[in-house]
Amino acid sequence: MSTGKKFAAIVLLALPLTCLADTEADTQGEQPKLSCIRDFTFSHEFLARHPNAGAACREVAMKGGVKWVRFEAEITKVANHQVTANFIDSYNNSVATVTFQASPDARLEVNGTQTPYGKLKPGDQLTVWMPENKVGYYAEPGKLDNERLTLVSDDSAQR
Repeated sequence: MSTGKKFAAIVLLALPLTCLADTEADTQGEQPKLSCIRDFTFSHEFLARHPNAGAACREVAMKGGVKWVRFEAEITKVANHQVTANFIDSYNNSVATVTFQASPDARLEVNGTQTPYGKLKPGDQLTVWMPENKVGYYAEPGKLDNERLTLVSDDSAQR
C-alpha cells in the first residue's frame, strides 16, 4: 500500500473518533452540548437584520423538540413598561440594541435569577431565547405561547 493510501486509511479510521471527541457529552449521560456554529441555523430574515447574531449566541438548547439559542443583553433603559437592551457578543461588544415589552406578570432571567418584569433596571444582565423555527424573543426556551417579549424597536438596520 502506498504512503498516500495509508494516510487516507488512517484519516478515515480516525474521523469517527474525532467526531465523538467533538460532541462534548456530559459525563452523567446527558445529551451532547449543542454548538452555536454547527447546530443552529438562523433564518435569512433574522440574519438580514442581525448579521452578528452568530457572535452573540451563548448557547443552544433543545426544548420540546425545538432548538433554542440563548442571547445575553445588558439593560440600558427601563421606561413606560418598555426595556431597551444591548445584545452583546462573547467579548461584551454590543451587536444590537432592541426595545421590547413583556406582559406585566412575566418573569425574566436577570443576573442569573428569575425576576419580575417590573423590577428590571439599567445595568442588569438579561437572558433571552429565540427558537430556530421562528423569529422572536422569549423569556425561556419552550414557552412559545406565553413569555414572548413584544418587539417595540430594533436599531440593527442602522448598524
